[in-house]
Amino acid sequence: MNLEGTLTGKYDKTDGKTHINVEVIIPTLNEGDSIEEVIRDIKRLNSTLPVQLSILVVDGGSTDNTLEVCKNESINLIMQNGRGKGRAMRQAVDNSHADIVVFMDGDGTYSASELELLLRPLLDGTADMVVGSRTMTGKNKRAVTKVNKIGNKLFNKSINFALGSSVSDSLSGYRAMYRKVFDDFILFSDEFEIEVEITVEALANGLRIVEVPVDYRERKELARTKLHPYRDGVKIGKALLFILMNVNPLKFFGLISLCFFMLGLYPASFVIYEKVVLGNIIHIPSVIFASLLFVMSAISLVLGSISELIVRSRRRSEYLIRRAISKK
Repeated sequence: MNLEGTLTGKYDKTDGKTHINVEVIIPTLNEGDSIEEVIRDIKRLNSTLPVQLSILVVDGGSTDNTLEVCKNESINLIMQNGRGKGRAMRQAVDNSHADIVVFMDGDGTYSASELELLLRPLLDGTADMVVGSRTMTGKNKRAVTKVNKIGNKLFNKSINFALGSSVSDSLSGYRAMYRKVFDDFILFSDEFEIEVEITVEALANGLRIVEVPVDYRERKELARTKLHPYRDGVKIGKALLFILMNVNPLKFFGLISLCFFMLGLYPASFVIYEKVVLGNIIHIPSVIFASLLFVMSAISLVLGSISELIVRSRRRSEYLIRRAISKK
């Protein structure tokens, strides 16, 4: 999928502004201590950015003063159906008519002043999605816990291995993309794993992804994080495992097949040694165990091959459907 030229015809300026609409989407849940500052920081950019900028807050049922603050700031506000960040993001995009959507957290950890860094590659036509990477800058290292850093590295390495990519922050909540890109994604996640799912979907569809370094600030003392490192880490891990199985199954099952094969070599070596040196096989359980491991290796490889065929057929069908829709 190549969206170069999507905004063609919208660059002719009037009073220093293009005709490109950008909407900053902010999912919230009890962000009363920080959301006002976030909204005002974004509003200050209206006079500096060459785009039509708007703000859309989707609230997941706040019980503090979040709704009151948003109403006082006169920005677009919708109430979320259900719970979860992923569901909020999908609902917000469904209610947006902007050319470009920017996702940003409402806890003040990301800086609105860096919004232009995310928009510039899209406006220049050099990217389909831009991600604000927290790992590309050495500032404010304490803002990300050690557990989150380890988890992020693990997810990044898994994605890069499976897809041959080089992403540095697959869990970033600060990203911008064409709304059409988001609409074409097949997303199921309802919570924080939505970021990993978006990253993998973009890579699997061959989109041009650009990462830019952004600061990640510590939360205010009163602003509590909604992310639980262990519980949500398990959810993200499960989602990543499922996604990778569906994106590059041959590599995934091939690795499992290789592991079974390597494990089978150990008991098989005893059997070969006994047969060659002693002339008789003494340890029959080793024969059974080695055979079982080799069979599992073969089954994994066959599963990977069949799954790869299914995935390729699905991608071809998706491509043909998109092509048919674009011609209408």
